[in-house]
Amino acid sequence: MSTLFLDYREEVKRLISELYEPANDITKEFEYTTEVLTINLQKILPYNAVDDHMVYECLRELNYSPSEVPGQPLSFMWYFKRKHTF
Repeated sequence: MSTLFLDYREEVKRLISELYEPANDITKEFEYTTEVLTINLQKILPYNAVDDHMVYECLRELNYSPSEVPGQPLSFMWYFKRKHTF
């Protein structure tokens, strides 16, 4: 009997990178905190397979740069723009 193991880290990166690319405060079309991104991903992936730490690491691996949320230590904002694929 074989065991199927899904790599949710790769799935998180795929979901983000297929539609979006990193942006900055000026070029952003969307902005989300790590917490909001995690909640959104938990709606389409198993809830216990995705956490804030994983989302943070995946975004850093995709070359996103976090901005600290003022007055909220260890809370980060991420900026996105749509990926234009023609």
